[in-house]
Amino acid sequence: MILLSGYCTDKGLLRTENQDSYGISEETNLFFVCDGMGGGVAGDFASRYARDIILTAYKRLNDAEIIDVVDNYKEFEIDISRAVAAVRLANRGLYNLQIKYPLLAGMGTTFTGVVFEKEKNLLHIYNVGDSRIYRIRNGNIKLLTADHSKIKELIDDGKMTEEESKTAEIQSMITRALGTAPTVKVDYKSEIVKSGDIYVLCSDGLNGELEDYTIRDIVLTHKPNAVSISNELVLAANNSGGRDNTTVITLYAQDEINLTSVKEVYPHEDIVTFESEISRETEKEDVLIQKLEKQTGVDIPKLAKKKNIFTSPFFLSIFLILFAVGIFFLYSHFINIEEKKSIVELTGSISGINIEIKTLADSKIQEIRKIHDRIFRMQVIQESLKDKNFLIPMANVTIMLEKDGQNKFMGLSSAAPLEIKLPNAQYKMTLTYPEYKILDKDFKLKDFIFVNFENSSFLSNLTVIMIPKDIGDIS
Repeated sequence: MILLSGYCTDKGLLRTENQDSYGISEETNLFFVCDGMGGGVAGDFASRYARDIILTAYKRLNDAEIIDVVDNYKEFEIDISRAVAAVRLANRGLYNLQIKYPLLAGMGTTFTGVVFEKEKNLLHIYNVGDSRIYRIRNGNIKLLTADHSKIKELIDDGKMTEEESKTAEIQSMITRALGTAPTVKVDYKSEIVKSGDIYVLCSDGLNGELEDYTIRDIVLTHKPNAVSISNELVLAANNSGGRDNTTVITLYAQDEINLTSVKEVYPHEDIVTFESEISRETEKEDVLIQKLEKQTGVDIPKLAKKKNIFTSPFFLSIFLILFAVGIFFLYSHFINIEEKKSIVELTGSISGINIEIKTLADSKIQEIRKIHDRIFRMQVIQESLKDKNFLIPMANVTIMLEKDGQNKFMGLSSAAPLEIKLPNAQYKMTLTYPEYKILDKDFKLKDFIFVNFENSSFLSNLTVIMIPKDIGDIS
């Protein structure tokens, strides 16, 4: 059995850039799609970085290095763990870069991919995020991956219907991605490939615009040409709105002329989750990722490397001298103190914040849910917020800043504070996370707050508390 491949990618009709990436290695029969997130340069870089690291790691890691990174799953064959190791390393590298380059904070990428083991006619399937893999067999379409998204969680919990999910405001909110946390969970399954099978790997720009039956019909119309299928699917997504980047890899299974015997295999038909790494594995990852970055020639975006001159010791020394001279000069020439400019006006050139979204620990939330008296519940919430042990960072909260009705910034929170630089002004900040609301200083639940950006010699720190609506309803 061989897999014939075709691919197509497009930025869509509304986006200004394409933050999707795809990886194809016919030598190793590795095929995957990455959908970057984080906005601006960060999302584009995240998907490209993951692509390059995964391709390089999958090809170059030796067995000992794979075992070092996937040490807690020794029951799986080394060829299965190879892809998991590559994905884990891409995640670790992206996370470490955000610590080193704060301007990249909040970036991440999905990953969905397959490895075809030709000797066994076995397809290994891996997934992190909400990019998808479909199989079309005998005229029927089947989704082989499970979305790691808030919408999927709400549907599974019975809190949202499939129909409601199509118009929900949290379409792009995912619960798992590469780069958003120091470790990552990877879903895995496998299946026997049959002659005539067609596999479609795609970013959510495809299934966000097209129903599954439409995808099936386009595939069946243009089979067995994998290139045509990919092109037509992307074209159809754009014709249906093209609101997002769309990337498609199509794989068509075909019998070889010279058939060889196939080994008897037992596929993992149910999804198995490779849980987050343990400490000794992440230590090995930190060493390996440095080597892989050198081998791939990772090119950090110039915008991410912009230095904050206010943190330079040399600048600080010069600044303090000039500042002292300036203050003396001003004092000598302006007697009326009310006419003097403030220190911020004299020295400031940065307008922005370091924002951190926090919530109460799950154990405390469960405790509060048991309190029925609203006044007492409010008192417990107030006391809990004073204890830092009960506060934890919230990742994957959608942060949007608007001014005069225009969107000026959009990104996702992570464990590390997110740096936002915008012109000096007041902005409406909307925070979106399913079933959570902002708790303001008056202990009222809100979807948004107003934030003032003022010039300063450093970015101000802002901590916003979000809590579940059901415990925060204390009015």
